[in-house]
Amino acid sequence: MGLGELYRKPPEHPGASYFAEKSALIRKLDAEKLNACVVYNDEMFEPEQSKHGTFGIFNPSCIQNGNKVGIIARAEHSEATWHGRFLTDKATPLWSEATITDRLHFSMLHKPMSPGMPSAVRSEDWRLFKYNNEVWTNFTTYFFLNDGWPQKDVKARTCVGKLDAGYHIRFIKEMELPLMGTEEKNWVFFEHQGKAKFIYKLEPMTICECDSDWNVVSTEVYPLRFDRRSENSFIANSTNPILLTLPKWGEVYFMMYHYFLDPYAEIGGSRNRTYYQFAYIFDKNTLRPIAHTYRPVVGGGRGQGRHNNVIYISGVIDSPEIIHFLAGEGDTYSRAIGVSKSILADSLVKI
Repeated sequence: MGLGELYRKPPEHPGASYFAEKSALIRKLDAEKLNACVVYNDEMFEPEQSKHGTFGIFNPSCIQNGNKVGIIARAEHSEATWHGRFLTDKATPLWSEATITDRLHFSMLHKPMSPGMPSAVRSEDWRLFKYNNEVWTNFTTYFFLNDGWPQKDVKARTCVGKLDAGYHIRFIKEMELPLMGTEEKNWVFFEHQGKAKFIYKLEPMTICECDSDWNVVSTEVYPLRFDRRSENSFIANSTNPILLTLPKWGEVYFMMYHYFLDPYAEIGGSRNRTYYQFAYIFDKNTLRPIAHTYRPVVGGGRGQGRHNNVIYISGVIDSPEIIHFLAGEGDTYSRAIGVSKSILADSLVKI
């Protein structure tokens, strides 16, 4: 079943009470955000910093080696993808480098990378992870595929690639599971005890293990249901899990997840959404769920971008006192958001 199929759609003819209920939830979640744990919230990337990103540089992900950080972001040089022409004008992955102290300090910005995909496929939203002491990326591809002609049915899949020398992404595999839906994306990858694994979904927590050829060889399912304000909202993965040490909790796998509210989807388009991002930790050995933040860590936008209530955390950086989030904003900009480890740890609720 695809991720999109799990989200419950609004009623066919929603009335005033439906809009009022959803709008009230947005106001409640905005009021409940964990603002006390945010120590900084800085704009990071913006359009036109690169000729490849005239219409946006966003959804950054990262890989960390000590205090050195490599960052990959999605750049759009036109509005084509938002008007259905997603194959004629494709996204470009941009590579940047920084060091981390209390904030990010950039030493290189926006080196274009070769995405390594054929012309009939669009790749985007690259996330980075380490596996076998090498840097890998999981990303989404879009393409047309249906029986017969013309080709008109859009499908999305999760793929893995490897970062080669010379700023090139080498395509490795389109990931497969039985009974996949039309849209499959936001699978998040990590290395555990020398094995490559990915989380397919969080409710229930479904973890797949891959062999050296990236074939799924086993699946573990852990019962998990998050308490949340909006019971009808589908929980989706945000970031690849990383190991870090939190006060009170010790060394754990840490990731972010999200859901969104879109009370006016039927009249304002599917991107008229307000996103909320939450923290989640699970055991570094058994991989069993431990805790999450019932209240959103961040949510909504700052009035910027083409979809100005979208805030999408796509990367996490560890440091002694602060966890640094990299986020896309409004499908246009990128932000770096620092949160206090100790305050965030106090906000986690056992599952």
